[in-house]
Amino acid sequence: MSLLSRHQPSDFGPTTVTTLATAERNSRVRVLRVTGRPRLMQRLAVLGLVPGVLVTVVKHRGPAIVNLGGARIAIGRAAAQSVEVEAIDQ
Repeated sequence: MSLLSRHQPSDFGPTTVTTLATAERNSRVRVLRVTGRPRLMQRLAVLGLVPGVLVTVVKHRGPAIVNLGGARIAIGRAAAQSVEVEAIDQ
């Protein structure tokens, strides 16, 4: 594999892949993928929820709340289900 190729989560051993809607409270996660309608994906990107970013899940039930760069961001349940994340070892 070249240094320029993209790494997949499985390249670094087993990971726990879930969504923001089901991630554990107070867990640190990395955004892997954002799916859904283009308008939703654009809105989440403007908020900073893009692949590769690290966030802390403050609340996951109902509207999800994440801490991103010192700011708390509330994300509706349907939108939180469209953000695929992996748990990061703390």
